[in-house]
Amino acid sequence: MPRINWTHGYVRNNDAALYYEVHQSTQEEAPILILLHGNGEDMHIFDKHICPLLPFYTVITMDTRNHGKSSAGEQPLSYQLFADDLFTLINKLQIGNFLILGFSDGANTALELALRHQERIAAMILVGANISVNGLTPIARKGLQLLSVGKSLRGVFSKGTKADKKLVRLMLEHPNIDPRQLEKITIPTLIITGEQDIIRDEHTELIASSLPKARRVVIPHTSHFVLKDAPEEFDRLVFEFLMEDD
Repeated sequence: MPRINWTHGYVRNNDAALYYEVHQSTQEEAPILILLHGNGEDMHIFDKHICPLLPFYTVITMDTRNHGKSSAGEQPLSYQLFADDLFTLINKLQIGNFLILGFSDGANTALELALRHQERIAAMILVGANISVNGLTPIARKGLQLLSVGKSLRGVFSKGTKADKKLVRLMLEHPNIDPRQLEKITIPTLIITGEQDIIRDEHTELIASSLPKARRVVIPHTSHFVLKDAPEEFDRLVFEFLMEDD
């Protein structure tokens, strides 16, 4: 991926150093789009999706603490903490309003950020989000429990991901958002899930129905990793929603 007008750096939030990259749009004063990766990954999961966005958006990516080039810190991991980290970065870069797309854990982080600072978010895309540990399918939960005691399982993390016990515990203990809280979030929201997602269908429907301005799209024949399983369809849905919001 060519790096045109590309900058990077670290921001510190309390006990962790957080790595970020800014991919400047070829358009002056383009809207800012923040991309948040999932559990056990890093920002590079979005590498193939960034270039098509740059004619229209300045794209910012960040490695969540305990992922990629970001340090772990000493605090217990939670999506509230991840949201605080992101808000620190947003303020450091002097960003006003922005768009946000979160995949999996990144979607959970986006929701936590919206609960605290929705006035800064113009629109939101949630890919494979959940608001409760009970949102996972029974098979996915059982798999995480096996991972927590050292067993291996395919399908919960992306290919080649190493299962970190702290990250497994995060998914077994968090998030814990009351769906009634979502009624306060009035941001235009697109919810994307795979037909064979590890998030229960009825749970995703609960999220979509609880957010006043949300709509849901299910991509057929895909897993939780819809952006890898159907990249062209995924990008089309993202562009259509963002352009509609503009």
